[in-house]
Amino acid sequence: MSSAVVAPAYPSPRGWWTRRRRSYLIAFLFVAPAVVNFLLFRYVPILAAIRSSLWQYSLLGGYGKFIGLQAYGRLLQDPVFWKSLTVTVQYVLLKVPAQIVLSLALAILLQREDRFSAAVRSAIFAPVVTSIVVISVIWSLMYHVQLGLFNSILTSAGLPRVVFLSNARVALVAIVIMMVWKEIGFSLIVLMAGLKGIPDTFHEAARIDGASSWQQFRSITLPLLRRVLMFVVVTQTIFSFQVFVPVYTMTKGGPLDSTKVIVYYIYQNGFLFQDMGYASALSMITLIVLLGVSTAQMRWLRSEVEY
Repeated sequence: MSSAVVAPAYPSPRGWWTRRRRSYLIAFLFVAPAVVNFLLFRYVPILAAIRSSLWQYSLLGGYGKFIGLQAYGRLLQDPVFWKSLTVTVQYVLLKVPAQIVLSLALAILLQREDRFSAAVRSAIFAPVVTSIVVISVIWSLMYHVQLGLFNSILTSAGLPRVVFLSNARVALVAIVIMMVWKEIGFSLIVLMAGLKGIPDTFHEAARIDGASSWQQFRSITLPLLRRVLMFVVVTQTIFSFQVFVPVYTMTKGGPLDSTKVIVYYIYQNGFLFQDMGYASALSMITLIVLLGVSTAQMRWLRSEVEY
């Protein structure tokens, strides 16, 4: 009778440098630049702005005495603040829906893979990567009352000239038109990516059942595009609340404060009036408004879609 000799089983030594921890470290190295960017250029400035809003502070004089929440009480009674906030909301309500509707229509029309569609997509996306300062200057020239392109077209058609940037009723709309033209390419590319992610089998089944193009769009395309639309709407709303360069370049907030958006008012208080404490308080209120609007939009547009 032979007995097999079995070697005693000792637990294999497992050091700290395991495969899983190596994977975690590699993943962290990839996201580290974004984390550092958010810490240094997002969260630290927010904390600094919160501190500045509680003190009398200017860039030249530095920190003065502690005033607590006086700046926040001041802005609640500031008619210019409420005017700038109203102008900003009007700008967002004019720009975001128009941009979403136009970009979605273009995405549906240009989703075919041919040379013509590719050329049109490139032409539409080109303004996105063009300097906003350059675009603002060029559009200011085109909006000129006497020598501008648009008024030349109007007079050629026998129509009266329009004072685009010096008319309080038209100036904000003129800036909205320019910004929709510039940023529609971003929404177009994102929505086209979302459309390509919708399986063709859904549309084929709907066509077999006799569904019209509008019924397919309403019952298939829109529901399956809800998450992409949520991303586009939220990001464009945030970008629109932060509009500054076109106002600074084209109108300086005028005429009659009709284009004085909230960010331009913050700039005026912080850099022109040297009241950085009050500008910081305005920034905090703007941040709170943005967080509230973005949260409401995401809750409204979020949906669970199962494929």
